[in-house]
Amino acid sequence: MQALDQTQLNLDIGIIQLLHSRLGNDLAKSLAYGTGNFMYLSTLNNKNILVSKYIEILYRYQVIGDTSSTEYYNVLTVQDIQDIIDDSYRQLEKYNT
Repeated sequence: MQALDQTQLNLDIGIIQLLHSRLGNDLAKSLAYGTGNFMYLSTLNNKNILVSKYIEILYRYQVIGDTSSTEYYNVLTVQDIQDIIDDSYRQLEKYNT
């Protein structure tokens, strides 16, 4: 696994935000035009909430030099952050076109 640096983290946050906005647009259209059933709307809303929390976590994470000092200053490990990034991309895969 490649070491996480602040530049890469910021890039991932930007991409996740872009994809998240597409999810939000899909949710807004579904609500405005009454398309989709309750389960579809509920799924979109739950994904929206989850990814919002992921973005908040990623924004609060600070990459501080090497891995040992990063893990000392943050509650989450570098692997935890990488897992959050990966799951964000999985959740938003539909909007990455």
